[in-house]
Amino acid sequence: MTACRVCGGDLPVPVYDAPAPALTSIMTLLDVPTRVFVCDRCGHAQGDDIPDIGAFYDSTYRISLAGEGHDQVFAVKADGAVIFRTDHQAAIALGLLGLPRDALVLDYGAAKADTLRKMVAARPDIRPHVFDVSADYAGAWDGWVAKEAQAIYTVPAAWAGRFDAAMSHFVIEHVADPVGFVRDLGALLKPDGVLLLSLPDVAANPGDMTVADHLNHFSAASLAYALSAGGCRLRTIDRTSFPGAFFAVCERAPEARPMPIATPPAAEAANGARDICRSWETAAERLEAEAERFRGRKAAVYGAGFYGSWISSRVGRSVNLVSFLDRNPHLEGTTLFGVPVIRPERIGSDVDVLFIGLNPLKARDAIAAQPWLNRAGLQHVWL
Repeated sequence: MTACRVCGGDLPVPVYDAPAPALTSIMTLLDVPTRVFVCDRCGHAQGDDIPDIGAFYDSTYRISLAGEGHDQVFAVKADGAVIFRTDHQAAIALGLLGLPRDALVLDYGAAKADTLRKMVAARPDIRPHVFDVSADYAGAWDGWVAKEAQAIYTVPAAWAGRFDAAMSHFVIEHVADPVGFVRDLGALLKPDGVLLLSLPDVAANPGDMTVADHLNHFSAASLAYALSAGGCRLRTIDRTSFPGAFFAVCERAPEARPMPIATPPAAEAANGARDICRSWETAAERLEAEAERFRGRKAAVYGAGFYGSWISSRVGRSVNLVSFLDRNPHLEGTTLFGVPVIRPERIGSDVDVLFIGLNPLKARDAIAAQPWLNRAGLQHVWL
């Protein structure tokens, strides 16, 4: 029997169960199945723990360390200009936090802390602090974060009750105890301090449901429950500034008061999670059929992120996969699973089929805007 990580309810059987290998958020494969459990009590969905989770985040999970300026793409403007993820996160955070002058701000699970660094560039009065469970990022902090404001593996006891604001970007989905995670972060805030969490919104980004190292797939209902159980009072959940993600702002509460369970929003979220799982099963069947239809023919995958990687793991043995297409300039010239990553404009004229590895809720508009992907004879396969 599996217990819900948020409310402790029983989760007897998985609603999604795909055989190994499982795909991680950093596009590596784990020799484990991908399973998803759904909680009707609080509306939470979750996966299994990954093997040796501590070592994975200490030495394997190396996010955006390919180069000094490496970042992920948030969006591409109509004129082709790229908006990078940490630029957008920094703007959102500054808008939501309402920081006082000379605020002490902690980036928890910071990785390179690019979001905080860009906040400091816009607000030089901010006094930055960083924490991560890996030493790999220390070099990215040096020069702009004081040594005494850096922590690795363990948060100093002196940091309790210290911060005007703490933020944690796309971390809580990775942790085995999300309620304890919230409680630990809340303990680092001043009595009037503010906590900002960003995390995937699985309803708006359904690919999150099958990410192996995302142990938690939050709904608005389960996130609100986790925050309350962790001793925080929710101020607002922003679902629009970063499509596909929640940005939740909360503050310390006098005591932990878990919300009621089995509410209508929780039931709706649980049903939505089951629908997403069924859609992934259907997508896998459709991809296998399409890969067989185009067996041996030259193919490309649009998107060198999670969706594209997931597609390649299903079709790569059937089609002749010659390239991944991606608009991120930091990925151009690299390889993914041994296949070159190129700009979409460079797609070969001899490519017969293009598998679309984007969020299905956004994919058609993105492809329609690129005429080189809509030439006669190029077949599209959608998730």
